[in-house]
Amino acid sequence: MKKATMRPAKHIQYSLLALLACTVCFEFTPLDIWVQDLFYNSGSQQWLLSIKGSPIRHFLLYDGPKKLLILFELSLLLSLLFFRKHSLVKQYHSGLLIVLLSLPLGPAVVSSLKGTTNVACPYALNQYGGDIPYIKIFERYPAGQQPSKQQRCFPAGHASGGFALMALYYLPQSRRRRRQVLYFAIGAGWLMGGYKMLLGHHFLSHTLISMILSWFVINCIAQMVTPHKVLDPDSPLTPERSPLLPVVSSD
Repeated sequence: MKKATMRPAKHIQYSLLALLACTVCFEFTPLDIWVQDLFYNSGSQQWLLSIKGSPIRHFLLYDGPKKLLILFELSLLLSLLFFRKHSLVKQYHSGLLIVLLSLPLGPAVVSSLKGTTNVACPYALNQYGGDIPYIKIFERYPAGQQPSKQQRCFPAGHASGGFALMALYYLPQSRRRRRQVLYFAIGAGWLMGGYKMLLGHHFLSHTLISMILSWFVINCIAQMVTPHKVLDPDSPLTPERSPLLPVVSSD
């Protein structure tokens, strides 16, 4: 089995660079509009998907994933609280802790930013049948055209729940398994985020920035839980290496 070292600090740096690159890209190009136009029929003034069109689909792609994530987080919490003496939990203690903290904190960071950016959803914009002018993240609304209430559409909140699963990257010990769980989490995030884009609830940049922010938060947590420059996967991430939860002796 091929082993691979994990460097949270390195991933933090890459995340910051990716955030900068994406911000510049979307700020100086109409990429968001180009992509979103593909999902909107200007003739019928309808989006490619509608919540009313299929409640079952909405449950599978919106309500269902949210409930599953909550159940998954609760199961992790119970495992670390009541089964910490179990050999499997002890072996992957730090990895489980990273996942447990990332599931709420990643979406929480995204949600806090949503409350400050004041960016409207596509469906609320003039060009898509709404009454709010389109602006980019660092632009201000034209005088007299400010929305009556704070807009909360950037970054994408729903997708951040799926992207929080990228914390599973810190559980496997092999590079192959680590990539597999990372691809799964990215796929889950884009499935959830893509659904909201097809509904007209988010632009491409909203989902992409949410993914990068989630990865940034996950690696900040990993850096705090296992404060080492390089984490050696040949030795399990045991409770002794995690300063955030007390270690209970198995004697």
